[in-house]
Amino acid sequence: MKLLNLKGTFDFLPKDQVLRNKIINTLRTNFEKYGYLPIETPILNYYDLLAYKYDKDAEILSEIYKLKDQGDRNLGLRYDLTVPFCKVIGMTHDLRLPFRRYEIGKVFRNGPVKLGRTREFYQCDIDVVGIDNRMIEAEQILMAINIYKELGIDVVVKYNNRKLMTGLIKEVGISDNLVSKVISIIDKLEKISHEELVKNLEDIGLTEEEIKNLLLYFEYDFKTYLEKFKETSNQDIKEGLEEIQELNSYLEALDIKKNCIFTPSLARGLTIYTGVVFEFYDKEARITSAIGGGGRYNKIITDFMDNGSLYPAIGLSFGLEPIFVILNQKENKESLIDLYLVPLDTNIECMKLATILRDKGVRVLIEMNKKKVGKCFEYAEHENINYISVIGSQEIETQVVRIKNMQTKEETEINIKELPDFFKK
Repeated sequence: MKLLNLKGTFDFLPKDQVLRNKIINTLRTNFEKYGYLPIETPILNYYDLLAYKYDKDAEILSEIYKLKDQGDRNLGLRYDLTVPFCKVIGMTHDLRLPFRRYEIGKVFRNGPVKLGRTREFYQCDIDVVGIDNRMIEAEQILMAINIYKELGIDVVVKYNNRKLMTGLIKEVGISDNLVSKVISIIDKLEKISHEELVKNLEDIGLTEEEIKNLLLYFEYDFKTYLEKFKETSNQDIKEGLEEIQELNSYLEALDIKKNCIFTPSLARGLTIYTGVVFEFYDKEARITSAIGGGGRYNKIITDFMDNGSLYPAIGLSFGLEPIFVILNQKENKESLIDLYLVPLDTNIECMKLATILRDKGVRVLIEMNKKKVGKCFEYAEHENINYISVIGSQEIETQVVRIKNMQTKEETEINIKELPDFFKK
């Protein structure tokens, strides 16, 4: 048997997994700082649930991993964490709104593979159901900027409003049944050539005149939209512009408007979005695709519930894979081992010492294979272990040990009883 991974799936050895855990822990800490609560949903779902709210030719449906169980039921692996979250709200009738949740888990997409995009990957999501104003959008954008900054990534935020896009398309006179398809194509405006864009629009039946007028609408800046549609009766355009203005006022007050770029062609691809949408890009362009994004989706949970009430919702997703790719380009000296103890015929004494230190929260590894001391130092260097100490009979007798800092190469003499306090520094 030839040992290999499926295309788009990877093994992560300790050096890489330490960094991935750091990213996840940073996200989890910040999610909870903003009041989000943890949940977990199944990876396996009914296919009909995953396909809910999408047209049969939607791109996302072609990327679902489909399977059947022994009862011949049609199942699928979840492709994101949003639809399972909507299911949770629909099934849990005693939740108090607004409800803020976060979930970090694996999702699967049978789609193209490229740098930062795999077929089995983690999504790190937050969602809020029960708030319908631009204050929560602004808070999520602010939180994301701060999280990326804490991780060492400066981001540019692109944002838009799906209502505005819908209104502009209708303004051209394009029929309602083509709006979703046009939005999906316009979303690629910055990613494909002008000729490809025009060809895609022609393929769905748009005339040359419609295409010309449509593309002209998506060249304006926000000020021009406000001037041109000041007296508009187009409700979608009117609401879209009002929501963007409201969001802008928060972004300016929070002093993050300088990080944000209004992008009228941005749609976020998925048809579930109903209002503000946003994506995050690495300022240094180490990865050119989005490394996170989200937006408002007010209809999907409302339709799930179908009880006459409205359930406005907004979500934000961080891509662990692209963040990992960016941070992994830097030298990674993270370690999960604080102290490497090398016993010289002092096995029992070292085990007792390690137990005391572990009880105090120190991460200790004991050498158990009687490697030569030189080899132990090489191992500590290779594994990015923080400190190493060789323990012989003299150290046990005097109760004084020497520990070496493997980064600075400095050695420190210290009483064994003081070791726990040393590692608190």
